[in-house]
Amino acid sequence: MNLTTKTMIATVSILLALSSASGIHAEAAAKPVKKPATKAASSKNNLELQKKEAEAIFNKVDEQGGLRVMYDGVNNILNYTYRSITSLDHEEYTQLSIKHKAPDLQQPEWLPEGYVFQSGEIIPPYFHFLSEGYQILLDELKAEAKGKKYYAKKVNWSEAGEAAIVFAKGKDIIRISAKRIQPLITESTRVPGKGEKFEKLHIDGIEAIYSTGSNAVYSTKLIWEDAENQLEYEIATYKKSPLAKEDLVTIAESILQE
Repeated sequence: MNLTTKTMIATVSILLALSSASGIHAEAAAKPVKKPATKAASSKNNLELQKKEAEAIFNKVDEQGGLRVMYDGVNNILNYTYRSITSLDHEEYTQLSIKHKAPDLQQPEWLPEGYVFQSGEIIPPYFHFLSEGYQILLDELKAEAKGKKYYAKKVNWSEAGEAAIVFAKGKDIIRISAKRIQPLITESTRVPGKGEKFEKLHIDGIEAIYSTGSNAVYSTKLIWEDAENQLEYEIATYKKSPLAKEDLVTIAESILQE
């Protein structure tokens, strides 16, 4: 074998070796490489964990009068959940109302024939999103969250935000409530919802709104404010209630005369 032949054999061997090595690298490159978790994914998981922990506290309202609030730092809002204090006995309701400093609400002097006391309800205080109290609580929870985007806690309270009494006649219901008016940080005007209609009335010189047509459980309402005592009253009935506007007005008149 001469030198030229040896050189050709060596060259071919090198080329084959390079071709083989190139094929190995190409095959390795074709296989997907598992990438480590990104910072964004880690942040998302942490956010989901914060939300899950906060919701566990927020949803644990198992006692009457329990009130929970959750701070949502993603949307910069508060969410509330609560359980009312209820009683099926009028005398007990009255005592509970005094104990929890609820707005004064007793049985009206006049009710349509056949309607009797069914239950009384004391509702924990929670702030309207446009109120001063809401903004104060929002800032408070944001500070307590210490950088977390979700945070929840139990709120202790000593003065109820609302009282309600339900009167029944068979399956028909009259719900009368009184709730505290909260100072707002911006002016707010009540507007009708979808399908709802407002009619302005005057009862003993006080402006009231008669609302009908909403999809709420209590779709017919008569609402007015007691500016002196900072209370909002509402008389509400079912959509198919046999009671007329005049009946609700007469109930309101008997409350105003107390």
